[in-house]
Order: sequence, then structure tokens, then C-alpha cells
Amino acid sequence: MTIIMLLIVLALITLPSIIWLYALADVTINTFRNFTTKLIWIIALCCFPPVGTVLYYLIGRSQRRTAYPIGRFVLICILIFPIVMTIAYYLQTPVSERYIEPSAPPSSSKAIQI
Repeated sequence: MTIIMLLIVLALITLPSIIWLYALADVTINTFRNFTTKLIWIIALCCFPPVGTVLYYLIGRSQRRTAYPIGRFVLICILIFPIVMTIAYYLQTPVSERYIEPSAPPSSSKAIQI
């Protein structure tokens, strides 16, 4: 169960974060036709991450004047950082705060009197 929860967190939070960070790094490294276009993409990516990321990959990449590749170090940081943070957060959570299957309360021999 623990592995499944970790995989769900990775799929729903970490992977979209990686794609968003890659788009943000791509906008900041490359030059656009106007500086205002670059600024609009940065604002769109920061204020509306899911929609801004999809729109940037559909529309924004064609508006770049340069197509510099993102460096290996930046790409490795983008890929590794969210995964390491997710695993570190999960390992820090005490076992008592993790989900535990509910069980029946222990039965007592004393009857409740009203």
C-alpha cells in the first residue's frame, strides 16, 4: 500500500511539476521576438501552471527566436529535485500519521450502565 501511495504522489504531483519546471526553464533561457512575449509566458506559467504549461508547449515554443537546449545540470536538477523532495517528505512522516486501517475497538467486559 505504501509503494502505491508513493507512486500516486509521483504521478500526480512530481511529474507535472517536472514538465512545468522544464517549460519555465525553457522560457527563461531562450529569447523571444519581444521581451513582452517572454514576460507574458513567465506570468502565464507562474500564475496558471497547468494551463500555462499546456499552452506554452502548444503555442509558445513556436514563438521563440532561439532554441537553446536546456543544460544537462538544469535538466538533472529539474528531474531529480521533485522526486527527492517527495521521497524525503514521505520518509519524514512518522508512522503514526500515516494511514492505518481502522480496527474494531477492544471489547471490554464491563457493560455501560445508564
